[in-house]
Amino acid sequence: LLFEDVLRRAAMAARSWLACAAAFAALDVTTEACHAAERAMTLAQECGDTRAQLYACWSIADAWGAMQPRAVEATRRAAELLGEQHATDDGLHTAARILRHDPGRADAAFMQQYDDLAQHPSNHAAFCRLAWWGARAERLASSSFSQPLSKQASSVLTELVLLAETQAPLPTIGKAMYAAARLAAALGDTTTLQRVDTARRGAARRVAMNNTTVLAEAARSCAWLHRHSTVEEPLAPEQAIDIRQLVRALSERNSLRALLDQVLDVLLLWTGAERGLLLLRDPSDGKLIPRSARNLARDDLHDEQLAVSTSLAQRALETGEVVVAVDAMEELLNSFESVHTLRLRSVLALPLVAHGNVRGVVYLDDRMRPGVFAEREVAWAKAVAPVAALAISDAHTQKELRRAVRRAERATRKLEQALAQKESALDVAERELAKAVGARTTRFRYEEIIGESEALKQMLHIIDRVAVSDVPVLLRGESGSGKELVARAIHRNSPRAQRPFVGENCGALPESLLESALFGHVKGAFTGAHQPRVGLFEAASGGSLFLDEIGEMSLSMQTKLLRVLEDNLVRPVGSTRTRRVDVRVVAATHRDLEKMVSEGSFREDLYYRLNVITVTIPPLRERASDIPLLVDHLIAKHAQGRTVELTQAARQRLTSFAWPGNVRQLEN
Repeated sequence: LLFEDVLRRAAMAARSWLACAAAFAALDVTTEACHAAERAMTLAQECGDTRAQLYACWSIADAWGAMQPRAVEATRRAAELLGEQHATDDGLHTAARILRHDPGRADAAFMQQYDDLAQHPSNHAAFCRLAWWGARAERLASSSFSQPLSKQASSVLTELVLLAETQAPLPTIGKAMYAAARLAAALGDTTTLQRVDTARRGAARRVAMNNTTVLAEAARSCAWLHRHSTVEEPLAPEQAIDIRQLVRALSERNSLRALLDQVLDVLLLWTGAERGLLLLRDPSDGKLIPRSARNLARDDLHDEQLAVSTSLAQRALETGEVVVAVDAMEELLNSFESVHTLRLRSVLALPLVAHGNVRGVVYLDDRMRPGVFAEREVAWAKAVAPVAALAISDAHTQKELRRAVRRAERATRKLEQALAQKESALDVAERELAKAVGARTTRFRYEEIIGESEALKQMLHIIDRVAVSDVPVLLRGESGSGKELVARAIHRNSPRAQRPFVGENCGALPESLLESALFGHVKGAFTGAHQPRVGLFEAASGGSLFLDEIGEMSLSMQTKLLRVLEDNLVRPVGSTRTRRVDVRVVAATHRDLEKMVSEGSFREDLYYRLNVITVTIPPLRERASDIPLLVDHLIAKHAQGRTVELTQAARQRLTSFAWPGNVRQLEN
């Protein structure tokens, strides 16, 4: 029982050593892989585990590589251990090693035999078939192509494309897709190249996700994890997506900081570099200033690191060309002694040029691997650079524009405050001057409005402020109180004074005629429309339009009026074309519009559109002290060339009367 327990433990240990051997062999770490495999072989032999011995042979062969004597010996030992089981999954794996490491034994009959086995999915696991076709692709990629070999290569690539999504050990799929990519590149088959290389990168990324493993450093130099193509290849779908994201960032005008981080992330992802730094030119002195970093902490940007990165970036800035060091230890040591201290192996400095100006430089480096920035990586970086530069330039321009807008807004507010203060001071000065000469204390002279009562003065002070603006005004007062007179006074003292003043009584016309009067009509629009007519809105364009008795307007007409007030577009009756107008509307009513709104007979939205500023005209009974002045004015107006005198009793009767018809009744 003790002996059986020892054998069981030996078998478990053998399998553990096999896992280590396979991992090291997958990453081309020869010494460690061979040591682990030999240890597994010894333990497997002790416990009689034939299959573990077979796997140990595979690991030894994979570790030594093609046609090395130890690899050839291991593959032959594997064939002996396999025996007659060549048609099994283990048989496919062993055949793949023979083809890869001992090709002298892999004649045409041998390859045809295993090609036939690997073409039947029902007979073998997908990852075993993948190992065979990967070995076939690797062998073909290292051969000189003739026409028959080209046909074989195409059929091998077809099988590998079908297996690209197989759930397999990462080294198996990674190596197979690496070989397929080399073969597709040799054939010039860019479509297949793109598909298989996408699968290879997927496996490589899953390996790279675990950065804590002791194999991480070895993974940096593994061929299938970091492939450098010998032919110009199209952008991978993921790369195209990153380019589109940068273009989208340009259109969306992202914040400058977020955009800089995005540029670095994209370049690091697709060049495989370890660290990145983005430097922008200072507009004042042209110096390069670090603005964004990836995998470079603030402590890393010490004097030596900063000197190397900024010096290389400055060189790229001055020449406008990409600066690349394939092996920085050899190429840059004479220029920068600190390269050895910093352990830099690969360096790239990429200028960002937009609109003929170098906006900044991207600096990328790697401390472990030489040759990171091969032709493919440099070509990709050059493809990204113009898009990134345009995006950065646009974001920077937008930032400066926002600053300029804020400065302009602050200046505008200061100017408005200064103008308001001067306006107020001018208003006070005009009133003081008016007091000094014994006139009204208003800014403008309202000679057509007669009276000195306090109610009238309060109304005129409101008109003073209303006249200089351009907002709609609603005049409210009883019939005969002088609403049109006030409307004309507002127009006469406004910036529109030199333009037309047009008025219409909305209650005096039926709806059909009112629409034609306000908006005009074209010839033939209705019976009797023999000639086109310009509406009052067009006639008053540039000036003011007085709409008296607005409360008498029908609901349908209110809707049409509201549309014109909102859009400033008039469509004549019978026409399909609109015309733009510029009119200040002064409306008037003696009706209770609030009550009409609650009852639904006046549109609420039109009410708010018209009732921006309300001017209430006092009835004559509330300014009885103005009646004597009005009487004298009206006598002078209507008794020209005659002498008319009123007795004191007549004046008293006129002053004491209530005048329900207001000034109109008094005048008549």
